[in-house]
Parts: sequence; C-alpha cells; structure tokens
Amino acid sequence: MDLSRIAEAKRIFQRVNGFEFRNNYQGFNFVSYIDNFNNKEQINVHMYAYHSDPSDYELTQNYTVDGSDMQFNILFINDGINAHIMYISDVEALTGFRYCNICHRQAFRIGDKNLQVQMRNHMKKYQKNNAKIVKKVILERFAKLFVPHILSNKTYKYLLAKSLIHLFQPTQYYITYDIETLEKKVNEKFGDYSQIIAILVPYLIASTVKSISGIHSFYYDIRTDDFMDKWLKQLFEEAKQVKKDNKYKDETIPQYFEMPLIGFNSAKFDTSLVYKNLKSKDWTITKYLGSSTIAKQFVVKHKRFGVQLRFIDFKIYTEHTRLKDCVRDFGIGTYEKGIFAHEFVNVNNQIDELNKGEPFLIEVFDNKLRNKQISEDNYKEYLVEDAKFKTCWDYLKHYNILDTLILIEPIDFLNNLMFRYKFDILANISIAQCANAIKYSMCYSDFDINGNYNYESTNKSIDITQYYWNSKVESNIEQDSKKGLISVITLRLMNTIILKKYSRIGDATYVTYDSYVRIYLHQIGQIIVLVIRNQMFSPAVCTIILAKANRDENQMKLMIQLRKYALFKQLPMTLISDNIYKIVRRGITGELSTVILRCNIAGETRINHYEYDKENKCVYLIDSDNVMTYVIQLDFDSQYPSVMSSETHPFIPYTCNKIQMCGQAIEFINATTQFDQDGCNVQIYDTNRFSNDPLVVDKMLLFIAEVRGHIDEYYINYCIDFGPILHNIDITTNKETIGEYMYNHLVEHNLPYDIVERKLTNLVDMNNEVMSFNNYYLWLLIDQFHFITDVIVSVTTFTKHDGFNSFVKEFIYIRYQAKQDKNDGLAQFAKIVLNSSFGGDALNSEMYSSTKLLSANKTFMLHMLSNFIKSAEWRDDLYAVQIDKENFRCNTCIKCAFFTLDNAKFLYINFLYNFLFKAFDRTKMRTIQLDTDSLTLAIAGNSRDFTQGLDAIIKDPEFYNKNKGFFFSEIGQRKILGVHIEKQSYLCIALSPKNYIINDEIVLKGVKLDQNPQINEQTFIDNFTKEYQEQLLIPHQHSIEVL
Repeated sequence: MDLSRIAEAKRIFQRVNGFEFRNNYQGFNFVSYIDNFNNKEQINVHMYAYHSDPSDYELTQNYTVDGSDMQFNILFINDGINAHIMYISDVEALTGFRYCNICHRQAFRIGDKNLQVQMRNHMKKYQKNNAKIVKKVILERFAKLFVPHILSNKTYKYLLAKSLIHLFQPTQYYITYDIETLEKKVNEKFGDYSQIIAILVPYLIASTVKSISGIHSFYYDIRTDDFMDKWLKQLFEEAKQVKKDNKYKDETIPQYFEMPLIGFNSAKFDTSLVYKNLKSKDWTITKYLGSSTIAKQFVVKHKRFGVQLRFIDFKIYTEHTRLKDCVRDFGIGTYEKGIFAHEFVNVNNQIDELNKGEPFLIEVFDNKLRNKQISEDNYKEYLVEDAKFKTCWDYLKHYNILDTLILIEPIDFLNNLMFRYKFDILANISIAQCANAIKYSMCYSDFDINGNYNYESTNKSIDITQYYWNSKVESNIEQDSKKGLISVITLRLMNTIILKKYSRIGDATYVTYDSYVRIYLHQIGQIIVLVIRNQMFSPAVCTIILAKANRDENQMKLMIQLRKYALFKQLPMTLISDNIYKIVRRGITGELSTVILRCNIAGETRINHYEYDKENKCVYLIDSDNVMTYVIQLDFDSQYPSVMSSETHPFIPYTCNKIQMCGQAIEFINATTQFDQDGCNVQIYDTNRFSNDPLVVDKMLLFIAEVRGHIDEYYINYCIDFGPILHNIDITTNKETIGEYMYNHLVEHNLPYDIVERKLTNLVDMNNEVMSFNNYYLWLLIDQFHFITDVIVSVTTFTKHDGFNSFVKEFIYIRYQAKQDKNDGLAQFAKIVLNSSFGGDALNSEMYSSTKLLSANKTFMLHMLSNFIKSAEWRDDLYAVQIDKENFRCNTCIKCAFFTLDNAKFLYINFLYNFLFKAFDRTKMRTIQLDTDSLTLAIAGNSRDFTQGLDAIIKDPEFYNKNKGFFFSEIGQRKILGVHIEKQSYLCIALSPKNYIINDEIVLKGVKLDQNPQINEQTFIDNFTKEYQEQLLIPHQHSIEVL
C-alpha cells in the first residue's frame, strides 16, 4: 500500500467527494466545506496565521468536533491574491507559545517561569468543565426590587423620595450629527481571509444643536484642513452650553451630565469614522458599549472642561431602518429628507462634480444596490431645491444639515411620549429597556411613599440561631466597613443588643421573627437603624441595617416602602437561586417557526392528515378527497403582551379564567425524596386550578415543573396533526432521522449535515427528555391531551400578580385609537412599546461579551487568552478587543420571560383545540406552517374566491356564533387574546421557516428583497420539479416508521 502523502491525499479526496478524480475541481472552499469535512473525518483543525508587522504567529480559529481527540494544526498564508495551507508539525517551535491541549485556545509563553503552575491551574478548570468555558451566573444574595424607572434613574429616585416628582424633567437639549462619506475603491488585504474592495472616506459633517436659546447648525467639509478635529472642538464648545441648559436649578439634585450626541444608523459607520479622530491630548474615551466592530454607545470626555459626549444611534429607540421612514412616522411634517446622488459622487470625481453649478442628471440617482430609480416627481423636487444654491457644494451642505435637522422632531416626539410615563428615553440604551421600564412603572402607578402596605403574615415562624445571626453580622461588618458606613465596634454592639428576644432602643421594640418581617426606620444618635418588626420581610433581609446619619433618610424610606409595596402586590423581584435561574434560562427558547407542507396550490394540493397505528408503531400520511381552494393566515393580536395582561377570558379554564403572571420566587423543590415528590404532585395536580372563587385562587401559587412524560398512546391521534408540545429537542441531521430527501438537499447545497442541532418544534412526544413547563401549559397538556408525568425532577413555586394589565390595555387602546385618528406616529410608538416590552425580561447577559479599548501590545496579549473572541483596529495603536466573560449577572425578572413564552404556547394550543378545531371541519383544513404568533392553514372551501374567510368550513354554527367574538377581532381592530385574518391567497410556498410566499408577498427573514430582485414567485416555484407537482394530484398513503 502506498503510504506517501500524495497517495493519502487521493484516498481522502475519494472518501470525502465520492470519486477519485474531478476534471473541473475548483479547489477546497475552506469556509464552506471545513465543518462538514471535520465532521466526516472526525478531526479538530486549529488554524494559525503569520503577521509580518510585528513578526509573529498566532492562533486565529479552532474548528472542533465534539468527541474527537485527533488534532490537526495548519498555517494559513494569504499574500492578498492566493491562499495556501501548510501543516504545522511543532506549534511550540513555530509560535513560542504552548497551547492548552484541552481548550486549545489559552496560550502560555514558553519562557515564563510560572508556565507549569499556570497551565496546571488552567487545565484543572477546563477538565472540570468538560473542556468548555462554563459561565457562572452571579445573583444577588437578596431578592432585589425590579423598578427600573426609579432605581436606574438617580434623579427620579431622589425627587420621588423627596415628594418633588413634579420637578422631574427629561433630557430636553442635545446635539445631532451626520457624516457623509465617499466610496474609495481599493484592493487591499484585510487579515488572512478577506479583501477590502472599497472603503468609506468622510468628506463632510454637520451638527444641529438644540438648546434653550433655540436651534442652530454648523458644518465642516473636506475643503477645510483637519475638518473632523475642528468639528469635534466646536462640538465640545457647544456641549458646554447644552449641559448647562439640561441642569436643574437646584444643584443638590443628583443628575447625569453626559450630553447626548445623536446620529441615525451611526453605530456601524459614523462612529468608526469619528474614532480615528479621537486621539487627542484634550479628550479621551471613558465608556464603551458594543462589540469590536459596532459601537452602540460610547462616551468621550474633555480632559479640561469635564464635558462628556455620549454618542447614541437613534435606531436603538425605533424599529425603522431608514431615516426617511422615521421622520415620516415620528415627525410633524416640518421637514422632509432631501435627495442626493450618493452612488454617483466618489473620491475620483467629487472635485469636478461638486464644483459644478448645474444639477445632476436624473440617471445618476439610480441606486444599483437597492435596484431602484428616482421617480419623476422626486427628481422635480430635487430640481426645485437645487435651484436655490450656486454649486453642488452649497446644495450638499444644505442636504447634510437637513439630515441633522429632521432628526430633532422624531427625538422630541418619542421623548415627550416617554415622559408621560416619567421616563427619560435619552438616559437609556435601547427601546426594549424603555418599554420594559414602562411596563413595570405602571405596576407601581398607585404607589404612595406614605401609604400603608402592611398585612398580617400567614407564614410559619422560623428561628434565627446564634450562628446564623453572627454569620450575617460578620458579613455586614466586612461589607459596610469597606465602604466606611459604620464602625465595627458600633455594629457589634448593636448585634449584642438585637439578639435579645425582647429589647428596647428608644421607641424601637424587637419581637420574635417569622419568615416575613417589616422594617421601619428610626434615628438613634449618629446611627440610622432599620428596626425589624414581626411582619413582612424575607429572612434573608432580617438584619439590622446601619449607616452613618448622613445617609439620605428619605431614600431609605422610599426603598423600604417600595419593597413593602412589591410584597403587598406580589410583584416580581430578581432571582437569588442558581437552580431556579438555570431552569428558567434553559426554558427560554427561540421563536417557533415550522413548515409542515411546503407546496400548497389551489386546485392541486389535497388536504391530508396523519394517523398513528399503535399496533404496528407507524404513522400514516393520508390524502383526503378534499382539495385546497385557498390558504388563510391567522395572526394573534399582540401575542406576548396579551398573555402578560391577566385579562379574563372564558376559554381560559384555570384560576378565575385568566392567566396570571409570576411574582416572587418562593421555593425550589428538588424532587429527590418521596416527600418532595408528594409535594410536587400537590402543586401539579391541585384541583383548585379550576376554581372561579377569587379567595381560593388567591391562595394558590404558580409554578415551573421539570418533568419527563408522554401523551397516552390511546390519545395520540387526537393531537397528531398538530403536536401540542412546543419545545426544543436535539435532532441529528442524518439520513435516518430527517429522511433521504432533506439529507440530500443538505449535502447538495453544502449545508451542515450529520450533526446534532437543537430545534424548537411541535411534538407529540418528549423524546425521552426532561422539559420544563409553567403551570398553565402543563395543566393544559394534562387535562386536554392526557399527558402523563413519568418523572418529576423539580417544582419551583412563585407568587402571582396581574400588575401588567393596565400597561397592556392602555397601549393596545392607544394603538387602536391612533389608527382611528390616522396618527401613524403614535400608533407606531404604541406598537414598538408593546412588542419590545418582552425583550427586557428575556435579556440574556450570559451571551454578552466584554469589549476593551487597548493598545497593540495589550491586544496581542489578549489574543493568547482562551476567552479571546476577536479584535478590530479603530485607529493607530487603538484596538477594540472582544473577550468572553466567565461570570455574568442577571438583574432582570427573567422568570417573567419564561412565563410569557409558556403562556403564549398555552394560548396557541388552547385556541386551536378548544375553539378552531371545534368550530370548523378539520377534514377541510390543514396546518401548513406556523410561526410564533401566526398560523397558516390550507382550506378546502367553496367556489367563492379566497376572501371568503372560514365561513365555508364551519362545523358547529351554534358554537361558532356563540364564541367567535371572544377571539376574532373586528376589521381594523385588535383585542387582547384575540386573532385576526392577516393574509389570504390561492398559493403558499414555504421553502423553510420564515421563508415563504403568500398572495404575491414574499417573506424572507434576513434578506433585503429590494436588493435581491432575482428572488420572486417563480424562484420559489422553481424549487419543485414538475414531476413532484404532478404527484400532488394523486391520492396516496405513505407509511412512516416511528423512530
């Protein structure tokens, strides 16, 4: 046998490609093929690259396969034209570093005297974590209030504590900016994998200042030397006045002094151009939020003036992708965006073209990227404007300033709307954060700092032991003494006094503890004491909190009253249990999107259904005689806000006919003993769930249960056409699992195959996995689908509340009324707030990385760390370096996100099985695709056109007429927990999730259709062969083996 490298290469080539020679072989496309190659060959590839300035070799990428121990090191060399790969026989000799042979990312310098110790400590950690970076969540020791509109704004918190909330004001004054760029064609090497074909060169910049004295603008362009530096210098001068205008007259009021500098779509381009000019002795970057390539926000501070500029991209507050659309919806019509021939003017012709005195010709306005042309009317408008200026430079100055001027109206519009809810939009970093804060602020709308929120505890008493109390006190000593809050002697003295079962200090009486106590504020000499009384705080906060007398007594009172109010109303607080956090985080899945039948054509596609044969363990797909006449898409009205609303609905069979939201976490029951199993069963099978008695329901707790179970085999055919278990499962993309047709599709299109992917889909079986459900969803599965719990792993209980009801009702009404009044801006605002309010709870800080701004030397050292992700050069000797974090925090009410998602699944399944399938003939309709908040059905209707709705397939007219009003919205209206008809058509082709066409409307997530005119209806149809379409006409029965 030939053992040469060439012979081995031939054998590998034949094994991977399936044949020995290929005449038209185009080479190995590394990016496209490497993952499949590694999976097939079961090897891990580690790629190194050479950098000439400075000269070094560096690990750039790991391509790994789970379970493989075979390592293969390669050197990737790119001279700008050709790429070459070389095998590395000795990594240490080549690079001067030893890499960890577990994570294959962390590097240790060979000459370091601590090499062995460092490697041993590092490898211990990674052996423990199965060779992976396992991030650790850092939770608060005590459950914290979640009142972001108060606690995240020190000004509002101060004024509320002082009962001076009428003095609160938003950030009213700011500066906008816009940079215009030219495209410069280049052909330069970028890293080891890419070529830059063009770069953007700034050639003019404008700003508009809004201050007390009015609005004015300033402008610089490339004809002025160092124009960007001069713009920054004037910016700081203007910012001094803006800062002064935003200040409160009473300087004792704490406030923020970062001056907003706002652009539109500036995070990707404008800020990177500004960065290159921030190298100055006069100013420095003090804060940075974003990745190595996109700066969402950053703060620049002037070293002498102390003025701080906070660069903001206004797109974080709106769903608009274009400034023109933003101004249309949120402006009042004073200004409109101008027109300019961006693609025509470039670095090569800008001097000649911009010095001209005549207007541009109409054809130069063609946008090749978007495949659009300017209309005759728009061109005439341009000519009218252009006639007002002598040269194109003058018109361009007007155009650039106009882009900064028109942004003021949308900013003020959203600012004023947010301020109705006592919220300063410019002090926050995203619309999701703003919307979430409004949602929680309305839970506290009737909060009174002087209110009485006491109630008698029904919880059993607990004993505070000497050991427990001493541990708590010592912990506080360490914490408070570091911050200089109190002397250790004083604290120990107070501890001695407080441990007496009945003690008196002034007018403060100490009594026995129970599991919920209240705290009151008293002043004793130079020490503020929060006195524990026999009422309502968790044992975790049953401590004597002491502070210096200069601590703001009003703010202490505010915090105590807010906590009492939250406990009284059972409003959410943050989690303190790792176990509960892990259950909740695992249960927060992505959006549901599934295609069941890809090609659906009126007059051709037959309505079919599944049938389970329990004796032969087979599923049959059976075509009926009913032929589809049209498709109809139903949309849930504001689905996530609806299930947060706790609105009463007769089709909700539990807890007084409403879905309540979780409040505070009460108990985690790990069902490891029979006693715990019994306790879990009591919660899961509580018969009070059907009660309509508020007194009974008020005593119930909500829960999340981790279970493994199955649907009774005798009832599978009841739900097999639409599996009621909407959950993630691991799917192996091999031929045996996904079938030959889809497997060949993956192979032919170079998509990943023979790997395990986790997908959210609808199921009738749990695939022998443990899954988590909230109480409403699990109850529905048990009561409606005969779900049997085989194993209960844990149950976590929560209090319940309906505090989001006013928020949902108000914003749905605002949206409806705004549409009636044709106020598009207000309607868009209400929609954005409703849709974004879920995101704040679901925020996954575990996925966040940290970005540091470092010099070249420090950047290189971070490249050697196992948590290094990537870096990007902002300017000379300044790099944005992105690194992974080993620890992260969860400061949101993440459990509310879990309940929102599971409640949405409950609503979806409950609507289908308890209304839709009862009211309409299931033999004449078939689910063909589903999305998180929509459902597309193939309907076998009558001879009327596709606008007939569902009238032709009504099965039970009495049931339908009696109950349709509980679900279906009137035309143009939306209702809580309602649905409406979104689309109707004769055709629906759904190639993959979120990739379909209905009624000539193409939906293709992540693709800008105006830039891809080649994607049309015929493109979708071409994915199917004529033979397949003909086959759809033949009644048939398929047998599918149950795996």
